[in-house]
Amino acid sequence: MKNINKIFSLAFVAILTTVTFTSCEYDEDKARFPQLTNGGFVKFVSAPEFDMGADPATASFSAMTEDPNGTVATYEVTVVGDFEGAPSEALPFGSTTTFPFDVSFTTADMAELFGVDASVFVEDDSFEFFGVVTTVDGVVYDGTAPSGSYPLIEDPENAGSWNGGQTSGVLTSAAGLLAAFNWEVSYEDAN
Repeated sequence: MKNINKIFSLAFVAILTTVTFTSCEYDEDKARFPQLTNGGFVKFVSAPEFDMGADPATASFSAMTEDPNGTVATYEVTVVGDFEGAPSEALPFGSTTTFPFDVSFTTADMAELFGVDASVFVEDDSFEFFGVVTTVDGVVYDGTAPSGSYPLIEDPENAGSWNGGQTSGVLTSAAGLLAAFNWEVSYEDAN
């Protein structure tokens, strides 16, 4: 009798398992995982020195950027100055559709851009740069957006989907990536 109960129990479990697993089916249309592609990533060709020297009269910043994925249609850079009398809004620094792109500057360049005399700049003044990339497929990666704040796709089929744009501080500041989305250059001694 014990063997018959075991057989019936095993048969019941086998039937229940078979029914459970055959009644489930996978619907790929319901799996909402974004398709992964190479994003719009612009980086420095080599690690620049962000402390460009304490004396504004002789200080300069030298750096080149590149598009390692080959997906960037446009790259626009704006700058906000942190010096006496600096405007609060970002000013356009430069833009390109080809790489490598030179983002170097001198004190005279910044004085002209901000419309001030070069003597305004003193030690510890700085310039913060923000990059915005638009890829060839139209996705925008905005270095001015707060970390974790990304635009949504405006497509009715995929409403509310994340567009895949990524400029969070964790990604862009990780060692070795040399991201050129947000950086600050200061009149400070590099030593």
